Amino acid sequence: MKQRWLIIAVGILGLSLALVQQFKGQPTLVTFFDIGQGDAALVRTKFGQTILIDGGPDRTILQKLGAAMPWGEKSIDLVILSHPHADHVTGLTYVLERYRVRQVLMTGAVHTTPEYLRFLELVKEQNIPTTIARAGQRFTLDGDVAVEVLWPEQSFVGVRVDDLNDTSIVNRVTFGARSVMFTGDTPSANEAALLAQGADLKADILKVSHQGSRTSSSEEFVRAVSPAVAVISVGAKNRYGHPHADVVQRLQRLVPTVLRTDQVGDITFTLEDNRWVRR
Repeated sequence: MKQRWLIIAVGILGLSLALVQQFKGQPTLVTFFDIGQGDAALVRTKFGQTILIDGGPDRTILQKLGAAMPWGEKSIDLVILSHPHADHVTGLTYVLERYRVRQVLMTGAVHTTPEYLRFLELVKEQNIPTTIARAGQRFTLDGDVAVEVLWPEQSFVGVRVDDLNDTSIVNRVTFGARSVMFTGDTPSANEAALLAQGADLKADILKVSHQGSRTSSSEEFVRAVSPAVAVISVGAKNRYGHPHADVVQRLQRLVPTVLRTDQVGDITFTLEDNRWVRR
């Protein structure tokens, strides 16, 4: 009987290792999760490295990660918290409780909600290396994958602000010649500042800021990014009226493809032959 169980255990281990190796051989993918009213996106490189950008408003992210990542894999290379509002940070507390996170990128802005304080507590308890976001930073992963921080210009460590959206990290993930822009909830004033700096904002895919709020996604900014696809992460029938009709119309006029998580669910693209293919 013991020998039988040993054979079964070895077989399960072999299968799980094979699944992980098979996944690592898959093309790079980017998934914008249907997480409700909030943001959560996963980047998985062809080398098996993972970047999680925001975690949504509740524990739904655990189910999403369980389906998107190889069975049994419980580590994430980089977690980016764009800013501490609950619809971005709450899900990350559940992630930190169940996954090994190797590095955190955040703003450090002061916020005293239970969700954010729990996030900070977990980061400290687990002694996770943390970087405070500043424009100009670049994080390089295996191959030609890199995370470029475009905003904020200053450190917000220990700083109280009237609107945390003003502190939102804007970052672009590049895969050689291809790229995806993540904007958090950054407002149009920050977009204008980036434009005034002459920053290179080009990206193939744009994660639309602040669930399509009218306070973001100016025409000038969208034109500068010049994406082929715009993705709006938004909850169905939310009480804020997101995405705003004016923003949707603007995006539809400027961007060839506009997708919404409340309409189509999870949105996944794979990088194949140096082009994005929607799954």
